[in-house]
Amino acid sequence: MSLAGISPSLLVRCQNGDLDSFERLFERIREDLYRIIYSFMRDHDDTDEVMQESLIRIFRHLPSLKNVEKFPSWAMRIVVNQCHTYRSRKGRVAYTPLDELSEREDHQATFQHGLSASPRETMMQNEVIEAIHRAIGELPKRQRSAILLFEIEGLAVKEVAEAMQCSEGAVKFNVHQARKKLQKALATEWNSVRRSLAAEARAGADGLEGS
Repeated sequence: MSLAGISPSLLVRCQNGDLDSFERLFERIREDLYRIIYSFMRDHDDTDEVMQESLIRIFRHLPSLKNVEKFPSWAMRIVVNQCHTYRSRKGRVAYTPLDELSEREDHQATFQHGLSASPRETMMQNEVIEAIHRAIGELPKRQRSAILLFEIEGLAVKEVAEAMQCSEGAVKFNVHQARKKLQKALATEWNSVRRSLAAEARAGADGLEGS
């Protein structure tokens, strides 16, 4: 899982107050933390804020962690809690701007397939990705955490349960419920996108006939 592979001896040195070890630890986990937080926040500025607060809490509370083998799930729990706290405090759901999504995700997928997306395909991709992020952001807190950690981060059910401090059965239930809600929400969004594109295509055809 993310954050795994950290040497227990490094963690023990951190617990003993070795600041150099803390610096090495933060360098090791920074990339994983950023990716996980961003999957929740979908905004770089918000991610930076949550990242800073999460690192502070890890620094402050690591000495009290009794079993360093539990560090990955313990750190994940801090991150997830900070994401929820930040979102609640701001009272809104953060979304990535469409132009940024296009550059980082849609165009990357297009290049991987060796094709150049048409303007209509690009617009459809943008609409679908925005719909996915919006649908995930509107899920209840525990369902959102479960689906992001399980589906996006690829954690095992047991690892998600440890991070969320719940049973494996609860994780499976939340993932199942999240999937159902996302399928329903995205089906509605997809139909809306198709209608919009069809209307645009008809308008374009009418324009060509009239010219």
